[in-house]
Amino acid sequence: MKKTFIIFILLFFLLIPLSITAQGEGIVKCGGEGQSMCTLNDLIGLPGVIIDWLLTIVAILAMLFITLGGIILLVSAGNPELKNTGKKILIAAIIGLVLSLGARAIINFILDTLGATTPRV
Repeated sequence: MKKTFIIFILLFFLLIPLSITAQGEGIVKCGGEGQSMCTLNDLIGLPGVIIDWLLTIVAILAMLFITLGGIILLVSAGNPELKNTGKKILIAAIIGLVLSLGARAIINFILDTLGATTPRV
């Protein structure tokens, strides 16, 4: 029962960005009804939009794991094994978040260098 509840909560938080994307313009912001035709700039800017969407999911997961690591640290009550587990979870979540933000910065740099002028999310 506990595993089912945790899986449900994780899926709920993972699907929130999908519902937000579905309410907005979506990943492709051209070629649709009432929108301009797609150009090369739209194609060049597409990786940036996809990376933004993935970064949202990574940020949500990182916050969940940072919270989980903090809770494990608080509950450890002097148990060195639990304390180390909590620290490892915190460190891994922060490293993952920093790496994903760094990847986004690199993608932005590349897209700006290529001259992508499409608005990114």
